[in-house]
Amino acid sequence: MSTYAAETAVNLKASLESLYAQTVPPDQIVLVVDGPVDRGQEDVIAQYRNDRRILHMSLIRLPKSRGLANAMNVGLENCYGEFALRMDSDDVCEPDRIEVQLAYARAHPEISLIGTWSEEFYDDGAPSHLKVSPASHDAIVRALRWRNVLVHSSILVRAEALRRVGGYRETYGKLEDYDLFIRLAQAGVKFHIIPKVLVRVRSGTEQRIRRGGLAYCIKEIRFRIDCFRSGFLNVRQLVMVTAMYTTFRLVSGQLRRRLYSLVRT
Repeated sequence: MSTYAAETAVNLKASLESLYAQTVPPDQIVLVVDGPVDRGQEDVIAQYRNDRRILHMSLIRLPKSRGLANAMNVGLENCYGEFALRMDSDDVCEPDRIEVQLAYARAHPEISLIGTWSEEFYDDGAPSHLKVSPASHDAIVRALRWRNVLVHSSILVRAEALRRVGGYRETYGKLEDYDLFIRLAQAGVKFHIIPKVLVRVRSGTEQRIRRGGLAYCIKEIRFRIDCFRSGFLNVRQLVMVTAMYTTFRLVSGQLRRRLYSLVRT
């Protein structure tokens, strides 16, 4: 988990509390502070470092923010467990999230990455959306050729699998999770998605706006070309998905939000 200057103390507190209140608590929380943060966040961090419900919080401070991919790689270096559970500093776990995912992972040693469904909610009072995804590995990989169906903050993954592919790459900006999932699939890692909402994902208009524009579009095109060169996409898929996402990234932020809603229920 990482936090940074643009996060709020209220969101960070809600996120951490949802981890500390788990029916099966984590052995360790690795919190990467990605550059300086305000006094409010520092107070929240100090509060939870002294909370004995979880005995080991590893706090890593980076002098300057370099983005999520770098923060996640630094965090992974400090994870000592067999499994790594991802969490964002503004999302909220259901109380049984770790219990459910860990039970599935232990019962299915052939599966290395377990995600879940999620509910996207908005602070502005807009209706929430349920993000559903296929459950089986083959269906997930087929869907990944067209869009990212895995919710990054919902995954539990065997740490060895992450390290085997070199962790995250900073090459494609905010597509670092999508890029990771495709490289894991190509490395033979097996996926499963539990068809149950175990994470509530905070969303907003500003987030949709950030995921558009010319610069984002160019990175998206480069990413798809890389997927083609690696053999993950064929020519037809490359042409179709690049055309679709070029249009998607260049439309207005409000229209993009409506289009996002079409792939939720």
